[in-house]
Amino acid sequence: MILKQNILVHGKRYSAALYSLIIVFLLYSCSSTKHVPDDRYLLSKVKIETDNKQIDKKELESYIRPKPNKKILFFIRFYLGLYNLSGDKDSRLNGWLQKIGEAPILWDEYEIEKNNERLKLYLKNKGYYYAHVDDSTRFHNKKAKVRYAVETGDPYYIRNINYNFRDTTLRNLVLRDTVNSLLKRGSLFDADILQKERQRVEEYLQTSGYFNFTKDYILYQADSLQYMMRVDLTANFNEYQLNRPDGTYSLPVPHRKYRIRNVYILPDFNQKEALVNYEDYIANLTEEVYNNYRILYTGQLKINPLVVTQSIYIIPGNMFHIDDVRETYKHLSSLRIFKMVNIYFEETEPYTTYYQDDYPLDCYIQLSPSTLQSYTIELEGTNSSGNVGAAGNISYQHRNLFGGGENLHVRLKGAVEFLRKIDSTQIQRLKGVDELFELGIDTRITLPQFLLPIKTENFIRKYNPRTRITFAGNIQKRPDYTRSIINAGFGYTWSTSPYIAHIINPLDINFVKIFNIDSVFRENIQGTYLEHSYEDKLITALNYSFMFNNQDINKLKNYFYLRLNAEQSGNLLSGLYNIVGTPNEDGRFELMKNEFAQYLKGDIDLRYYHIVDDKTSFVYRIFMGMAYPYGNSVAIPFEKQYFTGGANGIRAWPVKNLGPGKYRETESVYPNATADIKLETNFEYRFKLFWILEGALFADAGNIWAIRQEEGRPGSVFHWDTFYHQIAIGTGVGLRMDFSFFIFRIDMGLKIRDPSFSKGERWVILDWQKNVNDLDYPYKYPNFHIAIGYPF
Repeated sequence: MILKQNILVHGKRYSAALYSLIIVFLLYSCSSTKHVPDDRYLLSKVKIETDNKQIDKKELESYIRPKPNKKILFFIRFYLGLYNLSGDKDSRLNGWLQKIGEAPILWDEYEIEKNNERLKLYLKNKGYYYAHVDDSTRFHNKKAKVRYAVETGDPYYIRNINYNFRDTTLRNLVLRDTVNSLLKRGSLFDADILQKERQRVEEYLQTSGYFNFTKDYILYQADSLQYMMRVDLTANFNEYQLNRPDGTYSLPVPHRKYRIRNVYILPDFNQKEALVNYEDYIANLTEEVYNNYRILYTGQLKINPLVVTQSIYIIPGNMFHIDDVRETYKHLSSLRIFKMVNIYFEETEPYTTYYQDDYPLDCYIQLSPSTLQSYTIELEGTNSSGNVGAAGNISYQHRNLFGGGENLHVRLKGAVEFLRKIDSTQIQRLKGVDELFELGIDTRITLPQFLLPIKTENFIRKYNPRTRITFAGNIQKRPDYTRSIINAGFGYTWSTSPYIAHIINPLDINFVKIFNIDSVFRENIQGTYLEHSYEDKLITALNYSFMFNNQDINKLKNYFYLRLNAEQSGNLLSGLYNIVGTPNEDGRFELMKNEFAQYLKGDIDLRYYHIVDDKTSFVYRIFMGMAYPYGNSVAIPFEKQYFTGGANGIRAWPVKNLGPGKYRETESVYPNATADIKLETNFEYRFKLFWILEGALFADAGNIWAIRQEEGRPGSVFHWDTFYHQIAIGTGVGLRMDFSFFIFRIDMGLKIRDPSFSKGERWVILDWQKNVNDLDYPYKYPNFHIAIGYPF
């Protein structure tokens, strides 16, 4: 009791100190004009109003300079508050606060006038040539609020679209493609659309052999009819300008179509030697012809030519196609055996004014090899759903094992992990830790092709497939049992678009053996459904994953992530044994004296990332999964079951300490709640603080359930009419440190709704002030999680 009282007293002290710091910060940040000069005003708000609902206000706002100081949590000017914490003296602390903070953004009459011009120019480019912008400013307490009132007026529309071909050779090709044009009769006369159409036509012609064609050869001419607010638009296609060798003048000639004549591959290109004298460097290389490709190398060819050529889309005899160049870059880089890929073209007869056939074009592909072998020794902190530890790894990698781009990775791993012990009272707070020791080896070979007994060269060029062969052995010693796992797998990955990837593992074998089971743990699960989850098992699974991710790492824009997983195990063995096998005394079949698992499993993980700006984002996630044992299995193997809680689940609960359903474990001190069904949804608001620090507010909801009625876990089964009563809800705050190569994360979760309580008592957050002096009240104790990386 004395210990609990001390904990509570210290908790109050820490809370008081935290609240004091928050109050001090808010006071300083609220005095936002601290560093504003006497004759100036802080720009506190900018508002744009328009009489035209078709105008995107966010686009208008993007043209405003400058913008008010950034906010977090929708109303706190955190970065300005940091700056205001600094004093006037020249000191390191004041300099650091000003560096990580944000200086006050001041109202500037000149910038107001420039903003009016920017808004008018934007509207003009959108076809509103007679738009009017009025600004007004309200001053109060050294703060300025600016309002822009936009009246767009009537826009110009495109009445007719004409084409004028000074190079008549392009006429048929361009007119045939006008069905895909972005310019439409009756649409707004939008300058941005005109530029996009020029770019689209450039791409189109470069996919049709026109290597030298650029959008600069397209010029638009607009004749306006003001009284009708209409524009007659003419697209002029100019001739190609052929420069003479001596540079004296250029000659207008028809645009040229190019056909690939030779493709030269330099698989061991040495950039330093080539810079000295490129012609001599090329002349001293050995040439070998393979599948019509000319391979230039020094010494002995160290890579299988097939691996390189099947990743090249630029084929001798084909017309030049810009997409072939992009795909070649992408696929050669994905081999991971070249540190540099460079592609350039040479016109073999650039100054010929007339050529009977398509103009010849030579392609040079320069490939600088990466370091093939590497050894790595690593010491690292680990996190397994909230249980922290330390690990040591010795890794060996060979990126070109047999000369065909085969990537071998071998890793030896030793680790210790500290398991959180939870007491068996309602408080369920940390009681102590025990250690988990782990030792293992895993080997992976990745091949840049499909291992199939059929020709797959065209398939490789189209889908960039990989074959992966894995073997791993692992032994884990826990306080309640010891487990060994041997895994062997064989599978394929391929991409059908820049956003879509597929993974299929026709063979994924796991042999799980459990021994040295603690007597108390054995007694707790004996005769229950869980007992079957902790038996020796042979798992022969076939699984498939579909992944969609439309993130563009070069742009700040919203994106989706979707992963679908499907897995089955034991069907083939079950069919064979039903014909020729004999069941054991329990009515189940065995392979190598172990019952093999038979089940179906599927889940979906959907996420949406809403990027507000470079400092703020909202992330939404929903996860649904179910596993169903049948035939030769009574229960899903422990390794394949679902769990929640911990650093990557519902963070208000320790890992594997929630559910299933409304059941709460009161016997075991090691949280181990797993089940067959999982529903979970998460929300996280992420924002940058300063330096490498980031903050987060989050809310998590969900639970796990069993499919079948279980002895020993009442209330754990999923029922359509009651499951929503058993949803757990938690919330919390997080602090992250972005070290660029990894994210270190600390999250604090607090329970809001606990389904293990009886009806009417589940909204535990409402009882926060209730029984405040009751030291056994469970919800005074938040859960802390330390992890690496974002939770999702």
